Amino acid sequence: MLLCAFGGFDLYAKTSYNFILVLTDDQGWSSLSAPMDKSLPEAKSDFHYTPNIDALLERGMRFSHGYASAPVCSPTRYSVQFGKSPARLRYTRVLGDNGADHNQVSIPQLLKAVDPDYRCAHFGKWHISADPERYGYDAHDGRTTNKEGGFTMRDHDREWGGYVEEDPKRVDSLTARAIDFMQGSIKNKKPFFVQISHYALHSDLVYSEDTFATTSLREVGQLHHNRAYAAMVADLDRSIGRLLEAFDTMDLAENTYLIFTSDNGGMPCLPMQINKGAPYAKGLNSPLLRGKWDLTEGGIRVPFAVMGPKIKPGDQSDTPVISYDLLPTIAELAGFTEALPKNLDGRSFAAVLNNSDTLITRPKEGLVFHFPHYNIVGINEPHSAIRIGDYKLLRFYSSGRELLFDVVNDPGESTDLSIEKSVLKAHMGAALDLYLEQVNAEKPEDSNSWKKGNFGGVKTRFFERYDN
Repeated sequence: MLLCAFGGFDLYAKTSYNFILVLTDDQGWSSLSAPMDKSLPEAKSDFHYTPNIDALLERGMRFSHGYASAPVCSPTRYSVQFGKSPARLRYTRVLGDNGADHNQVSIPQLLKAVDPDYRCAHFGKWHISADPERYGYDAHDGRTTNKEGGFTMRDHDREWGGYVEEDPKRVDSLTARAIDFMQGSIKNKKPFFVQISHYALHSDLVYSEDTFATTSLREVGQLHHNRAYAAMVADLDRSIGRLLEAFDTMDLAENTYLIFTSDNGGMPCLPMQINKGAPYAKGLNSPLLRGKWDLTEGGIRVPFAVMGPKIKPGDQSDTPVISYDLLPTIAELAGFTEALPKNLDGRSFAAVLNNSDTLITRPKEGLVFHFPHYNIVGINEPHSAIRIGDYKLLRFYSSGRELLFDVVNDPGESTDLSIEKSVLKAHMGAALDLYLEQVNAEKPEDSNSWKKGNFGGVKTRFFERYDN
């Protein structure tokens, strides 16, 4: 047994791995000062400064095709915990009815099945309609939502104009409490899982006084130029730096995985605007199309990285991974050998961490996304998407249209291939149909947005970019 001194007590190397999951809120794929895809060096911010998150990418493996399972926050959070798609869970939007069955198996419960000594904690935004304790969390903040992070919603000037707080978006206290939890686990010789669910970068735009002052000295960019938002990004990055410093101080590199990702894509513009699918002059997630609320790449492709034992520093995988893969991946890394819960959509990408070119064996439907709702700040039409291989199909229910994109070579979804590759479009459409039918997914006409006056009407302006 390996012994070492830390803070006046002894540590010992356990066979059980530790896990740290950092889940940010509304963080765009190209919002960092380093690109998520090294082959697209321009796909990064020209104003945001994220040296600590950049360092995290360099210390592990970045996934250039990492996806959130939904274009909005709460459904993705369900998906992370339970390893299933929002369509299968029957919960695809925060507003309206929640059809999810909360009798699910979570990450902590699987870890405790491997080793009952696991201590598990969740700090920050939960946004699931059941208590965290029910799913095996020993320490948690309860059923928190956006408001605990300073979301005012109806105060437009404060929400989008920005303001100073000593602990903006709780970035400092969340990280401090997570570090205390990890130290306590180590002191008591217990393996741990801790999820830090940041309230940043969701509105309101909140930042520290010093960070805003520093950000104000830098020249704004062409893509990103909102100083309040950039300061909030910098505060989040500073907290990630503190976590990495603690990670090193506690000598966790040999037995701890740190996973970093976001719940959905970034805001497509600031402040939020009623867009109805019309083209933005230049979206904040460029080169990706659009952003939060939509199943275009800007709404679902997100920062995604893992550092930990035997992961090659600075590596990149182009293998698509998604939020609901986290549960089976953590289970495999922890040594779970029993049968996983039934009807999981997630597949483990543990093998990818050792070989970045490894492909994941998935069901024939690949990755499925479902947002059967109208939303005037988004595309404003119920739609679904499916990705198989390099291609992604977008289906629009009211307009009766389907668009096909090669998202590897055309991440901006600028060229519709649905006519050129009609056979592939039909194949992907059939796979999408079959999956949604099998999971009894919500239908557009079941949505509150349908019942509140839309009734299947074509209201989107999304297709202007293709029809012209």
